[in-house]
Amino acid sequence: ATNPSQFEIEFFVNDLSKPGASTFESLGGLEYKQNVNIQLECERSQIPTDGLVLRGWYTTITLAVYGTLTKSITNPPETVPPAPTTPVPIPVEPPTTTEPQATETLQNDWYFENNQPPPQPTSVPEPSTSPPPAAQPIQTIEISQKADPPEPQTWEGSPKSLPKTPKKPASPPPESLVSLSPESISAEEEEEPERETDEPSNAVEPFEPILSDEELMTDDLPTPSIEFISDINPDELHVIEPPDLLDIRPLPSDNLTWDSTPVSSQGASESEKILEILTLLSKSVTNFVTASGQEKENFVHNCESLCAYLSSHTSFDSEDLENLSDIVNAGLEMELAKSQPQPAYKVRHVKVGVRLAEATCGLNKGAEVLLKVNAPRKLLTLCTKENVALPVKLAAIRAVDAALISPKIVEDFLRPEDNLYKLTLMMLDEAKLARLKYALTSLIRKIHVYELLNSVETLGLREMSVSELMHAYTCAPTLMAQPRRQLPASMQMEFEREATRNPQNHLISYFKHHKLIKKLLMALVSAESSEKLIRAIRRFLVCLTDTPEGLLYLLSEPEATKAVLKALRYNKSGIGSNIAWNLQVAQCLAQLNHQKATGDLDWEVMKKLHSFLVYPEGLKALISVVPTGNFIDVLISLLRNRDFSDFAAEIIATTIKYSSHVEVLQNRASKLIEISREQPILRDVTSYLNTALPAIHWRYNDVTSLVSIIEKSTEKASALSGELVTSIRILYYLTFPPSNDVDPMEPYIELKHRNVLTQLFAANGLTALVGIMSSLANFYQQPTLHRATLTGKRGLALISLLTPTIKLIRALLERLVKCMATDFKDLTPVVPLLGIYSLVDAIPGNKKAVKLLHDEIAETLLLFTRAVDSDGAGNVAKSLWTQMLGEVLKMISARACNFLPGLKLFARILPSILYRENTPEGENTTRALGLRKLWSAHLQAQASNLTETLRLLCASWNEAVLTLLSTVCKQLSDLAAPTALLVGRCLLDRILTASPLENNLPTLALLNDLTLHPPVKATLLTLMSPTSRAQVKSDQKYPPVVEMLCACLKNTNDIDVQTEILEIFHTLCDDNLCLLEENTSEPFEIRLTHSVPSKEPLISILTALIDILNNAEKNSKMILEMTLRILLSLTKHNYGLYHVKSCLENNPGALKSFLGHVAILIEKEGESDNNVDNLMMLTVSFLESLVVCGKSDKRSLYLRLPQLASLIMWEKGEHHPLEKIR
Repeated sequence: ATNPSQFEIEFFVNDLSKPGASTFESLGGLEYKQNVNIQLECERSQIPTDGLVLRGWYTTITLAVYGTLTKSITNPPETVPPAPTTPVPIPVEPPTTTEPQATETLQNDWYFENNQPPPQPTSVPEPSTSPPPAAQPIQTIEISQKADPPEPQTWEGSPKSLPKTPKKPASPPPESLVSLSPESISAEEEEEPERETDEPSNAVEPFEPILSDEELMTDDLPTPSIEFISDINPDELHVIEPPDLLDIRPLPSDNLTWDSTPVSSQGASESEKILEILTLLSKSVTNFVTASGQEKENFVHNCESLCAYLSSHTSFDSEDLENLSDIVNAGLEMELAKSQPQPAYKVRHVKVGVRLAEATCGLNKGAEVLLKVNAPRKLLTLCTKENVALPVKLAAIRAVDAALISPKIVEDFLRPEDNLYKLTLMMLDEAKLARLKYALTSLIRKIHVYELLNSVETLGLREMSVSELMHAYTCAPTLMAQPRRQLPASMQMEFEREATRNPQNHLISYFKHHKLIKKLLMALVSAESSEKLIRAIRRFLVCLTDTPEGLLYLLSEPEATKAVLKALRYNKSGIGSNIAWNLQVAQCLAQLNHQKATGDLDWEVMKKLHSFLVYPEGLKALISVVPTGNFIDVLISLLRNRDFSDFAAEIIATTIKYSSHVEVLQNRASKLIEISREQPILRDVTSYLNTALPAIHWRYNDVTSLVSIIEKSTEKASALSGELVTSIRILYYLTFPPSNDVDPMEPYIELKHRNVLTQLFAANGLTALVGIMSSLANFYQQPTLHRATLTGKRGLALISLLTPTIKLIRALLERLVKCMATDFKDLTPVVPLLGIYSLVDAIPGNKKAVKLLHDEIAETLLLFTRAVDSDGAGNVAKSLWTQMLGEVLKMISARACNFLPGLKLFARILPSILYRENTPEGENTTRALGLRKLWSAHLQAQASNLTETLRLLCASWNEAVLTLLSTVCKQLSDLAAPTALLVGRCLLDRILTASPLENNLPTLALLNDLTLHPPVKATLLTLMSPTSRAQVKSDQKYPPVVEMLCACLKNTNDIDVQTEILEIFHTLCDDNLCLLEENTSEPFEIRLTHSVPSKEPLISILTALIDILNNAEKNSKMILEMTLRILLSLTKHNYGLYHVKSCLENNPGALKSFLGHVAILIEKEGESDNNVDNLMMLTVSFLESLVVCGKSDKRSLYLRLPQLASLIMWEKGEHHPLEKIR
């Protein structure tokens, strides 16, 4: 049998005609479809092979290979004839002193594959000198027909029974497998004539016997008597060990910024050029006033050249810094600019001065240079002068903004004597142009963050402070940016984000200056920190690790970061573990980046990074960290390195397959495709790269090409092809902003994303996406059967496809419902969404991603609740809301495998239970109640389906199903009275059909749990009351339910069944559990009608309870205690006391019999460990409650002592059991 019935499969073969091949050769692929396409025909008619590898997503496969079983296989004629070689003897006895020469040559490879301890060397005879043998025909291994066990043949020139490890498609070098060598082929061919002479001439070649598992396990073990020589040190082997998540080391000092280049990479000629320009400029500055016009113009030209050469790694001595400060000062002097003879050079002088000041900010000591010449004030003053063009003002503000990355500049801004902050506020107040106001506002916001950090040092961390810091860091690209060419309108086609001027770098600099990570650590471990503060800190740390700047900042503080990880319990699954893994990945990439620049690559770092692929947490960290920033460029640069190429390629391929950050391929696809021609591992992701390569796929104004790819892949969606996955990811990237950096208080709407959504709908994208979901849902009709195949990377790939697909569908439906309102009538996405919900629920692991998908599907379904009254006549039965609910109910009851996911989904879309503590106030209360009534009305239109589903599920004995069913029933009964009655009828119908009742403990447990919910209790009391006005004729069958429970309680000996029934009775008789609140103005008697059974059911219950007391010796102590508690709760009010007294009078002797049993238990207490104190206290309390009414407003009646004496049959002069109870 072959399962599933449809899948893609690829075949790889070890082509023995190509002995030098490093990998298996691909035979091609087959789209297997049961009874339709089941055969693969090869292009070559004959392929000599000894190994076949299959790759595909299947659980079971039946394979038939057609060919000829040959005794030997010869190489192609063009191979060089074999040279004379020394024959390799095959000894009959275990070898003691001799060993083949080929064994020595391949010993290291055999040892690597078997991972055995290094053997001791043995003496080996010197072979005769001969040239290396060429490839020869391979002798096939035969099984002898003799009675004795067959003599194992030599393979690859190794000793007997050397393991025959199969090959696999290309993999990293340390995991490569041993291949056939020409030497071993030659040695085996020469052994063949000797073996043939021992066999009879008429021998028939036998079939290979079928071995058992035990024989297969021992078949590949080497003979213990043969020793092997290996030069490999066990410590040098590629051993995968769990990484130490606290192994965080300081980053190199010259790797402070990711895009920086170390000093060593800067050419000597370039350094000389900078020094030469500095020398010329310093001379020009000295004689600038008296210089000629040509020299002044040359000053401008040289400053422009200097701006282009300056970088953060440019090293200057003190004299050079002094000259640079003089040059910057000259560039910012307006008088010197006015002295330029040409008008154009006057403006260029000012501009180059501003550019030079901005370039100086990137130097390590740039802040000192700027402060020495008071550059911030000069730049701001330049903006206040008249007749200065707006571009010059904006450039000056950009220069000041770049200087604010240094805390020293910010301190200078805030110094009272300088009043730069006040000057900035005055400029903002006087500014009339929007671009100027936006630039000044962005500048001031950075200063406010710095002031917030100053206040943290004095006042300590608070929840509000952490939330403000997280908000500022997240929205910095839009709130604190200095865009060059953009009008700061609230709605625009595209918002400019400069990657080279990320404002988050400023905030990271402030965090370092104020040692924020240490303050976060102290707050995390402090006993005085509130729970809200700790949660805010955890969210802030997650926000930091989502960006490359934040990861590098945490790595720059290794000791504090280690302590933070310990506080977050990094060794347990959760936020701490995720942050620790992300830091490990970022650290390895940062180290490789530094080593690549210095030319000293460390193999251990790459081995550690590659080993993360083995661990689920490491895999998630890789696919989340590598695509961010420029991390992936480090790995791409290593693809040309022979030693690191395969490892880097496998990490890149994994990232491309499973990461949702498809934007990394936009500018790198062509380069990766070029490299993949030489790199076999990257060929697996060629389909992903080819889809991302065309520029037309990244256009915001036309997504037709992407939709066409999706439509073509609909039938084969289960194959998760690279074209389909990449197309949907690109659509998601174009439709949604890649980073959530827009402040909700000041929204900047990018219209390009809305335009893509419109283009997607116009290109029939909704139908295409729904088709993909339908195909997947049909392929996985019973998802739990595929649970094993959905483990690991298959499930990860499925989630990576479904997440953007469902989000795109939700965005389209949301836009359609908003635009079309009640005219929207498309219900086609509902059924596929329900199927995908069941599929996602079957994916093991990935709890966070699964929950996210569940929420997305639920929110998508809730969109159909917005389009109500579709026919305009108020007929809710035809609305999309009602039809959607009908599909959900059909899905739940369709298959048993849908019970759990269907109930989870139903519970998720229904309104939550409205408890007293979370009830909204004012208008919100009215709105919440109105929403629940709407849900009840639409559910009533599906009453038959809902009733059928609830009755079906009530009969289940599965604990998980009953738990979810209880939750759903509570939500339904909380909506309104009609749905509560429907739930109550289904429960009582189940009780009536459960025969015998004592054998249906799960049903009683479900009833017990639901009775604790006030709406359900009120419904049950109504249905079980014979005199209820709310009953209809069909409800007359429900009053006998109480009698059934009482009969079951009397007849059963199962203590669990008795316990469940007594707990049900206790809940029904508890007057405190009621729909009406205690502080309402309703009389207490009215409350009792909603919280206590009516006369007939109550008398039945009391009769059963008193019968338990009368037969106390037949019941356990726990049952007696529960009975007394129910009676005690009833004696709290006049209504209950009256009926308790009446039932006791109707059953004389019951109390005396019970008291006698209690007295016997007291006498036996000393003889055993049986403790009856609780039972004795309850007995006394019950008797006391009959004669004492206390100060309660609920009760005014009580029994006189003679009446009590009559009930317990107290007679003077006789010993009564009550005397022994004290």
